[in-house]
Amino acid sequence: MPTWPCQLFIDGVWSDSHSGRTWSVTNPATGKELANVALADAMDVDRAVEAARRAFDEGEWARMDPLKRGRLLFRLAERIRENMADLAMTDTLNVGKPIRDTMGFDVPCAADLFESYAGLPDKISGKCFGNLADNVTLQIREPMGVIAAIVPWNFPLTNAAIKLAPILACGNTVVLKPSEVSPLSALMLAKLAAEVGFPPGVINVIHGTGHEAGAALVKHPGVDKITFTGRHQTGARMLEAAQVGMKGVMLELGGKTPSIVFPDAPLDNVINGVITGIFYNLGQVCVAGSRLLIHESQHDDLLERIVAKVRSLRQGDPTDPDMQLGCLATPAHCDTVRKCVQQAEQEGARCVLTGNRPVDPLDCFYPPTVFDQVTAGMTVAREEVFGPVLSVMTYRDEAEAVRMANDSEFGLMANIWTSDGTRALRVARQIRAGRIAINGGGALRANVPVFGYKLSGIGAELGFDEAVHEYCSSKAILYSLATEKSGWPE
Repeated sequence: MPTWPCQLFIDGVWSDSHSGRTWSVTNPATGKELANVALADAMDVDRAVEAARRAFDEGEWARMDPLKRGRLLFRLAERIRENMADLAMTDTLNVGKPIRDTMGFDVPCAADLFESYAGLPDKISGKCFGNLADNVTLQIREPMGVIAAIVPWNFPLTNAAIKLAPILACGNTVVLKPSEVSPLSALMLAKLAAEVGFPPGVINVIHGTGHEAGAALVKHPGVDKITFTGRHQTGARMLEAAQVGMKGVMLELGGKTPSIVFPDAPLDNVINGVITGIFYNLGQVCVAGSRLLIHESQHDDLLERIVAKVRSLRQGDPTDPDMQLGCLATPAHCDTVRKCVQQAEQEGARCVLTGNRPVDPLDCFYPPTVFDQVTAGMTVAREEVFGPVLSVMTYRDEAEAVRMANDSEFGLMANIWTSDGTRALRVARQIRAGRIAINGGGALRANVPVFGYKLSGIGAELGFDEAVHEYCSSKAILYSLATEKSGWPE
């Protein structure tokens, strides 16, 4: 069993919360308590922001040799790999994700992100505009300042790395607030960062609720930018909070990913891709492929094969390496998914697959569920369920498939399955989403930015040029070469 820091990490020091309050972190698979973690309030937020502000304004981090900054990021990547087993088990116990997934993706991905961004610091450059005979103008890129990073519970360690790696590579300091549901791996990450030599105040991790610690953090005048991943309703409140100090905002919000399957697609690949897209992590993924658009000519055959494959999935104890499915992250979220399913049934969707739905309010093991005959006006087709619920819809031709895919307030991702490369690119150009995966090419990479259309976000997550744009400030320096004074006001 891993051991976890249970205090706040501020200015390189572990400390209790100002109020002395704690929060019980539980294992959703068993309902048992894992730890009691210090619960931050506005006073703790103030301490954390002041520490980050001091480290940025007076410390060495923003002025450090970029290669040295990169080496620290690389060392952190190595320490993550050295502690892979404990970090993986931590997120498995904390949010009910299968150990095969936390070991196979979450922790390796977090390490890869830090390693990849370790090469960025000395590549950040500006421009020179020297086309005027009497003037040279320089564009200088500089670290932005103190970044408030707020992440959700579905990929605790990976989400923390997605934020911290580019923020730190660009020379900023950060206050990270993990979800109150899943703070343990973020606190472990802070411990590893201190061990490899990150200066005090560069990384601060506070644990608290959104309405208290989160609200105080995003409104704090010492914060230069907010970066948030989560629900679009919360993202809207971030925009309101950013008015204090006119902060920058980067939002990666919800999705309602369509997966369009054309008749010429390789069905064996499609079946695995569709099942992975919606049932991996029980659908608790912002890009979960929750809307499956099937051509009417192949509807019956494809749906039958998908249902048969889903029936074979093994769901149970998340710490068992043989389990492909674990449980949902909290009883409250399980109840939300249950209500979404009930509403879909009431609105006329036909449930073609489900399992033993939890009756005990503390039971988070919700089964994979598939609905057929879903129409665009149904709630299950429009709102993000964030659970293991697949909505199957039928189209007649390419134009209708595109129209159905775009009939959503979200635009985070879309999947296209076809053997026709021209059609794949033609449809990709028409779909209003920030990330298009063709035939399963949707892997998360540090160098590939994540964009959001419509309610799915503002700005770009990841990427190298995009990270520099999001987390560096630019200034123009105008250097006059003129030897004569201005004619005005003489």
